[in-house]
Amino acid sequence: MFESLLERRDQADVERLSNEIKTALADHHHWMHKISLAIAARKPIDEPSFIAEDAHQYCNFGLWIDSILKDKDFQTHAFTRIDQLHKALHDQARMLLVSLEKTQQFDEQKYDDFLEIQRNFFNEVLSMLEFSVISKYQFDPTTKLLNRRSANMLLAHEKARIQQTNHSDCCIALGDIDKFKDFNDTYGHDLGDLVLEHVAFIFNTTIRKHDSVARFGGEEFLFVMPNLNLENAKKVIERVRKKLESTPFIHQGNALTITASFGVTQLSHDDDIKNSIKRADVALYTAKNSGRNKTISLDAAEAEAINHNSADSELNQVDA
Repeated sequence: MFESLLERRDQADVERLSNEIKTALADHHHWMHKISLAIAARKPIDEPSFIAEDAHQYCNFGLWIDSILKDKDFQTHAFTRIDQLHKALHDQARMLLVSLEKTQQFDEQKYDDFLEIQRNFFNEVLSMLEFSVISKYQFDPTTKLLNRRSANMLLAHEKARIQQTNHSDCCIALGDIDKFKDFNDTYGHDLGDLVLEHVAFIFNTTIRKHDSVARFGGEEFLFVMPNLNLENAKKVIERVRKKLESTPFIHQGNALTITASFGVTQLSHDDDIKNSIKRADVALYTAKNSGRNKTISLDAAEAEAINHNSADSELNQVDA
């Protein structure tokens, strides 16, 4: 439900989201406590944040969710659903309090309706909070990028999306730092970690807004690029490669040039994720073997045709 929110979010974003949810939720608990006291004491409330037609806009939670929805990255069904439930909760509270003021009587049906909306509202918000808390552990501690587990979640999310919409594209790329072992052997693992941080920063700030990059293991990185064909995905990765090459890493006053090799392919509509990663790995291997600091793309259809012809050739040899 929330997997797409991991796209282009870093660890600080997720922690901030978690803290904002907790604060807004605590304020809403206080708001509902005052309503409960008013009902128990049969004492109406005349504050705008409780009885105004737009009471949800007086509420800190309402102000928070409104600010969240102004960010296009958060304009998802999950946040829209919470916003709708929040407005419905304030509407039901207003009707309950207006009825209490007019009749000085407890309306059991209105209160039951209020509790039902409240339950649905809190279930949705708590699901979001659980997601944000769990997501704190979806990041690599060295690079602050998504880790491999998060990358697999994103791949599954994108795979489902392109299967549901036949006209959607998604490409992936594997990138590997060239001669990374030399940095560790020459300068030590501490410098190796600093190099990883430097590379991660370049990658994460050079890709498009809705692309994602994760540390896939060791010095290897995985890029996920929604709504891009192979030609344009290669252009994006070429821009990343050139940016890394032209941005030296400064160590003890020395400018060290760091490069990486990349393999790009499609997240195929008809193929499984594992095979797509294998194709990217083949393209990466080709880039490494042809001199490093290169971007090689491998078209899914062409790879399938090569594999098919190879299988036919082996079969013919067996028949012969």
